[in-house]
Amino acid sequence: MPYVILGLSLILYGLSLNPSALADEILRIAKILERPADYQAKVVMVEGRASDVMELPPRFRVHRCAGGPVYDAQLFRLLDESGSIQVGVAGTCKPGAMQPVVQDERLRIRGVVVADEKDPLGIPVIYADAIDRVTP
Repeated sequence: MPYVILGLSLILYGLSLNPSALADEILRIAKILERPADYQAKVVMVEGRASDVMELPPRFRVHRCAGGPVYDAQLFRLLDESGSIQVGVAGTCKPGAMQPVVQDERLRIRGVVVADEKDPLGIPVIYADAIDRVTP
């Protein structure tokens, strides 16, 4: 019983450190682009249409796959009525394990916003955690 209480306490504490983890709010892409520093390393949810979908070749010697290859990684732009943002999909350790994003597909993305400090423009990118297909 003490382990259940401890586990629950740790989960609640972790969620309190990241209040957006509890939020179901879908952000407008323009809001992230206007103030990228406010969203740096934060989990966000955005919705829009995929464009400029690019399949990345398998990468080898990747730490997250125990040194093995990573398959199905992608880059694409997500467009909503307010703007567009680059989205990265990390891929999987097994080929064909995930459904790839296709051009003009309507998606809801949950991911982490990252703006490269070395990029003088500071253009943010979202690294997708979850991709949901949205039906019109």
